[in-house]
Amino acid sequence: MNIVKQNKNKVKVSLVLLDWNCRESYHIFDYLNNQTNDNFEIIWIEYYDKYIDIIEKNTDTLVILNMDKNFYYHKHLMYNTGIFFANGEIVVIMDSDVMLKPTFIESIIKEFEENHNIVLHLDEFRNINTEYYPFNYLSFEEFINNGCKNYENGVTTGIYYKYDPIHNLNWGACFCAKKEDLLKIGGADEHIDYLGHICGPYEMSFRLENLGKKIKWSNSEFLYHTWHPGSDGIDNYMGPHDGLNVSLRALKLLDNKRVLPYVMNDGLKNNDTTLLFNNVSKLWQIKG
Repeated sequence: MNIVKQNKNKVKVSLVLLDWNCRESYHIFDYLNNQTNDNFEIIWIEYYDKYIDIIEKNTDTLVILNMDKNFYYHKHLMYNTGIFFANGEIVVIMDSDVMLKPTFIESIIKEFEENHNIVLHLDEFRNINTEYYPFNYLSFEEFINNGCKNYENGVTTGIYYKYDPIHNLNWGACFCAKKEDLLKIGGADEHIDYLGHICGPYEMSFRLENLGKKIKWSNSEFLYHTWHPGSDGIDNYMGPHDGLNVSLRALKLLDNKRVLPYVMNDGLKNNDTTLLFNNVSKLWQIKG
């Protein structure tokens, strides 16, 4: 692991952004640099060894895991690394290649000020028009009116119709929880079932709900994602799921009321960087 830079100052919100040598555009930094509330830090976790100047320039903490290329990407290990380095009261795990309104950070802080006992999710508008690839800074109005597949009356179709929320809301777009609550549940589950594409912070949402937290979806703040190759996990390794890309192991949490992970990150548990990757030798030896 290479800690290129590390912020140690307290902030309200810690944003955890992930890469596994796959990001092509870094436009998210432009939107984060235009927020109405700047009480946040940006933590960038690179799974393999990719380094470019624009990432270091625009982040507060940059951690390159230098994982062996024979290990397939495991987002939950990256989640736990981000949680470990987070200085914020609120940890936000989110899509790393999206457009954001200037009120993004402000809205998250306001939600937790109004109710401390929540897990907050923000849904994501998806634009499937290929003319915006490579990303070319379209306006929000153009995004909605020219290729957005899930817009309805100012909100996403998942928020509007409230039908089958497990499959019609984007549980992986933006997850927000208090760091102290994430430590109580042992962080993200590093079970091999969550290797590759079938994974997501929603398994933490379900376990936080089992702890007594209330899952809340924002009705006013959203993420905006434009099309790019591989954006739907095509040709990625997928662990056990229900046929609609929701993890079977995560779904079991709704019934078994489990709070702790099946495979806990020892580094997060013991606040020790040398233990963060203890599970790597046992799991994930699937060719990338």
